[in-house]
Amino acid sequence: MNAEGSSPTRPALLVLAYLPLFGFLALAISRDREVRWHSVNGLVFFGAVAAIALAATLVGILAPSLTCLYAVAMGILALLYVSIVILAIVIALRGGRLLIPLVSSHAGRRVPTEEA
Repeated sequence: MNAEGSSPTRPALLVLAYLPLFGFLALAISRDREVRWHSVNGLVFFGAVAAIALAATLVGILAPSLTCLYAVAMGILALLYVSIVILAIVIALRGGRLLIPLVSSHAGRRVPTEEA
């Protein structure tokens, strides 16, 4: 979709789409298919990261000898999450889609990323 036919709130909604829990707001407000895809993609990605963090927390609790690795793993996970979210926002604002392996397939129908 080109920028001429888009609404003035579209960039803000694309940014909200990748912020945890604000993706629900962007999903509820927008009727633009691209914004909705990015909202679902951001929410599914956040859910996947939260599930990984929960699993790491349970491993840290059940295996106290791995507690020092827990802090390192959570730091790496947080840095990776923030990096991917920033990259996804930049690509979304440029009119593209960041396809995150094992996550983006749940965001709805796939549309070719190349512009026709």
